Amino acid sequence: MYTETMRRRSALYLLISHFVLNVYAQDIPLPIQIAASTTHYGPDGPWQAVSVSLGKPLQQLDLYPGSTFETIILAQSVCKGVKSICGTGGLFDPSASSTIDDSSIAYSGHSFGDTVDWTIGAMLNRGNAIYVMDQLTLGSRAVTVPNISIRMMESVNTTYPDGATYPLQVGQLALGASIANQSFSMANGPSINASLTPNYLQRHGYIPTSSYGMHIGSAALNLPLSLWLGGYDMSRVLGPVSAQPYSANITNNNFLIDLLDIGVGVEYGGSPFSYQARQGLLAEKNSSITSLSVAMNSAAPYMYLPNSTCAALTRDLPVVYSTKYGLYLWNVTDPQYAKVITAPTYLSFVFRTAGQNLTIKVPFQLLNLTLDSPMVDSPTPYFPCTTPQDSPFYSLGRAFLQAAFIGVDWDQGLGQWFLAQAPGPNTASNPLQTPITGIKLESSNTDWSDTWKPLWTALPAASANTTSSTDSNAPATPTHLSTGAYAGIGVGIASLVLALLVAAVYFYGRRRKDRSSRLLRDTALQSESKYPEANTLHTSPPLQEAPVHPVELSTREYMSSELGGTSRWERPPQEMPASG
Repeated sequence: MYTETMRRRSALYLLISHFVLNVYAQDIPLPIQIAASTTHYGPDGPWQAVSVSLGKPLQQLDLYPGSTFETIILAQSVCKGVKSICGTGGLFDPSASSTIDDSSIAYSGHSFGDTVDWTIGAMLNRGNAIYVMDQLTLGSRAVTVPNISIRMMESVNTTYPDGATYPLQVGQLALGASIANQSFSMANGPSINASLTPNYLQRHGYIPTSSYGMHIGSAALNLPLSLWLGGYDMSRVLGPVSAQPYSANITNNNFLIDLLDIGVGVEYGGSPFSYQARQGLLAEKNSSITSLSVAMNSAAPYMYLPNSTCAALTRDLPVVYSTKYGLYLWNVTDPQYAKVITAPTYLSFVFRTAGQNLTIKVPFQLLNLTLDSPMVDSPTPYFPCTTPQDSPFYSLGRAFLQAAFIGVDWDQGLGQWFLAQAPGPNTASNPLQTPITGIKLESSNTDWSDTWKPLWTALPAASANTTSSTDSNAPATPTHLSTGAYAGIGVGIASLVLALLVAAVYFYGRRRKDRSSRLLRDTALQSESKYPEANTLHTSPPLQEAPVHPVELSTREYMSSELGGTSRWERPPQEMPASG
């Protein structure tokens, strides 16, 4: 029998359990979200950054997230005498910070001359830097990390293929490394230990693990950047998640993975190309490539791939190669430009993983980036494929990472890094905060296509066209037929069909005339024998055959057009199935 005493006892048990669970939950640290910047940067973006504060009193800086070991900041001296966008993300004044240590880390000469690159050689960055330590304040809880490792740029610029140099707008926020601290060995004293942000936060109980999850999103398409220390936003992870050991290279801590292929696809509807899908572009016209080891590289803007691969990717795009920038510029006046950019089209990147291969889809809308001042006089859309400028290492920069989630569990050199498909702009604004606590990440069950549908305009099923790159200076550009050639073929085919029709009418008319003559002759003979008078009453004039002369096609009547138009008489060209 359920007595009043039992009821009170059950209520007491529930109260105690609720109290214990709350205390336990409070003892488990939660991931920390890092705020995205309200300003976007270029001049080859727009790119999103994160906002943090350095020193005491606080100096706010916007930084691109994702490097390892040292955080890269721009000192006020970087922009001395420079009139342009230099340092628009914030410049640091070391003399104004009471917490800076700019003397303990004293390598020979204290400065490092030209060795200032942090992009794995993807970009040609040159300048002068010194190592310092200072406190970093960041995140929704405004936590402070003392004595972080910093490379302070006293001067720096980026050089493009034509030799022109441009200043930098923002630095780079380091997100840890495979060790607890960055140690600097001094010749005349003990080693100096500088803090690495997620490692410090985990050891002091601010976050559950030394880890992070990041999706840089798209500034142009209003897809906010997502960065969490100690965890990740599960809504930014779709489908299977690959997990692989990170490179323990003390210099770069590269996140390396084998790229097996790149293709072009259409999610649904018609295709702006002469095919619905195409594979084999990674190694097209380059038999030396079987796979390519690439690094995830959020410190650099483009996709850094072999010349032959960039040429294959752009072969059917309305672009022009620019030797000045080493990039492909979109031809916005070509009708194909709007079709390619707004249709459900994408590049597919296939990576080797421990289990089933992983495919990341990057819509062409994300590959429609913009060059701006001071690189160009007016905004110029471009396709972000180029070759590394200062090393033989291939990498996928922010252009690719707009469409991919990347995470890492440092775990003192025993952890892994993660790669997965990220969603499009039609994504829930409320994050699914999830700690990184094991060797496997859970993903959302959201369908990738649904996150892009509001931004796509599907083409009719019979809307195939053939487009091509249009610059003879493009490196290793494959040979292909131009649009004019296809138009000429179209006119030739039309002329051939018309000639066959005329011949068919001619021979059919002649055969019919012969049959009619024979029929009249036979009838007349029969009439003469049965009805002699009929021959004079029902005679007909002989059939006259109109002469056929060759006629030149009128340019007004038969306008040249690309194959695969909307006429119901035409059948769009089909790609032959690949062998094997």
